[in-house]
Parts: sequence; structure tokens; C-alpha cells
Amino acid sequence: MRLENSPAPTVVQHTYGGNGQLSVPLGDLVVEVAKNAAMGVPVLRNRRLKRPRTSEPSSSRKEWLERYAFQAVRALLPVTGTLKDRRIVEFGPGDYLTSGFALLAAGARSYTALDRFPGDYAGDAAKEHYRSIQAAWPECFPDLAWPADLQATRFPEHYSDRVTIDAASIEQTAVSGIFDIVCSFQVGEHVSDIQAFARQSREMLAPDGVAVHRIDFGPHGNWGKHNNPLDFLRPSEVLWKVMGSNRGTPNRHRAHEFNAAFAAAGLEVREAERELFDYAPDPATRAQLARRFRTMPAESLQISAVTYACRLPAARKNESLDA
Repeated sequence: MRLENSPAPTVVQHTYGGNGQLSVPLGDLVVEVAKNAAMGVPVLRNRRLKRPRTSEPSSSRKEWLERYAFQAVRALLPVTGTLKDRRIVEFGPGDYLTSGFALLAAGARSYTALDRFPGDYAGDAAKEHYRSIQAAWPECFPDLAWPADLQATRFPEHYSDRVTIDAASIEQTAVSGIFDIVCSFQVGEHVSDIQAFARQSREMLAPDGVAVHRIDFGPHGNWGKHNNPLDFLRPSEVLWKVMGSNRGTPNRHRAHEFNAAFAAAGLEVREAERELFDYAPDPATRAQLARRFRTMPAESLQISAVTYACRLPAARKNESLDA
């Protein structure tokens, strides 16, 4: 199932205790259902949305910055070669504009954030992260000089000519600009409509642009503590919805389904990077998965993450230039 011109997969070792057998304790299901029900109560939902949702604590400051700030730069540079003067839109930046700040530091001309639930991007916590990015930059990116006109203490409120924030979902955005880079990191697995996700990526692309999306196909939250990485594929579609419809839990679409969605949207798809579980499901394991996963390609079930690089085909580029 590996796409033409895509690199060989990077095998990521994951540690799962026990014998790897599927196991979903009843208590876990009850807790997940209760959490989802609570998020359906407006008062509780509004209170929860005021707290950080997407950024999780890390064992070190450096590790946190790599995941939530520098990952974007490190993922895009191998695909694009440079970020200088690029117009960039990011789907779902999350609690802070840490990736956007880093992308501007790397030379981007402009940055647009598209997020249904924007965070407190200019608050004290956000400012602390921006200061950490600026302080760590020389060590992390010694070949990229920090721009003299970009300062953590003034970001993002004093950069309205370079930063745009759209508080809308991917399906409902009013952003109609054309971008050199459309990107997201650990967002595609949470969207409700992967076809709309793919179409929006296409519609925003400049003729020579590229859409780079890293999608995490592994277990999230408490599911990551289970003995088997595929435990979260066991609940039926109905039960999964009852456990997560109000919480943005993973949509459980697999890699081959995203490949098809991007292709159906009219994009040429390449895998810039693929990560695999060190666990391959055997027939007995597959038989315990929810019905729709049982007949899926075994290779797709073993994929833990993919960084996609999608471009317009030559014919569409020519149409855009002639328009």
C-alpha cells in the first residue's frame, strides 16, 4: 500500500505490556461514556474549553517545544526546502500559536490559523511559550537566524499584517486565500469529515503549493496505556460515538482511507514519512476488532502515523495559471 516515490517506513518502537492480547476493561468504557456525556452539558463544556485542550505536559521543556513548536518546521523543511516568503495556513494549531511563531521565525511571509476553538493566544501562558521558543532557537536551528522584527513579547497581537486567526471549523471556514503551504499536525485524525479536510487542502493550495499533514493513527488518551495499540479499534461505531462525539476523539479512519480522500480531492499524494507499530495484527486479533476494521489491509492497521505531502497535478496547475 506504500505510495509510489514514498520513502521506506520508519519503524517506531512502542512498548505494550503483557502479551499484546486485546483487552478493553468495562471500567474504561464507563469512564469514557461519562466524560463524553459531561461534555454535552453546556456549562461543563464551556468550562472545559477555557482550559488547555491540545497541549499535554512533557518530561522536559525541550521535548514540549519539539512537539508543539518545532515539529512544524522540521516536518516542512524536508518537503519544501525553505520556508522563506511562504504563505502558510495551519489547520488546528490548538491552545497556542507556537508552531506559527516558529514558522514565521523560519522565514514564512504570513501565517493563518484555522481553529474552531482558538486558545488564549496572547495570554501569559502563551507568551511564556513564545519566549521559550525564541530563547531555544539558536541551539535548535543554528542555520536559521532569528528575524530582528519578530519578538515573543509582541506576538501575535502586534503582527496583524502577518498573522490571521479564523475561529471556524475546516468545513465552515471563510478563509479563501491561496497558500503556498497548507499544513496540520495531529489534526486529521480528529476531523469529522476527511473528504472535506482533503477538499479544503486542495482549494487553498497555490498552483505550486504543497499540503503537508501529519496524521496520528495510534491510540490517544487512556487507550495508549493498553497492552495492545489496536484496542481502541474494538468498540463498535455506535459505542465509539457514545464515548467521544462531544470530545473530539479520533475518527479512527486509517491510512488507506486518507490516501483515497486526498486522491478523490484531486491531489497527488506522497508519503514524506511513515511510522509503524512494532506489532502486526494476527487473524485472531483482527476478528476482535469492530466490524469495519476486520477486512482492512493489515498494513494499514499497522501504521501509527503518516506525514503526507500532497500537490496539485500538472493539469490543474496549468488551469489555475490560465484562470
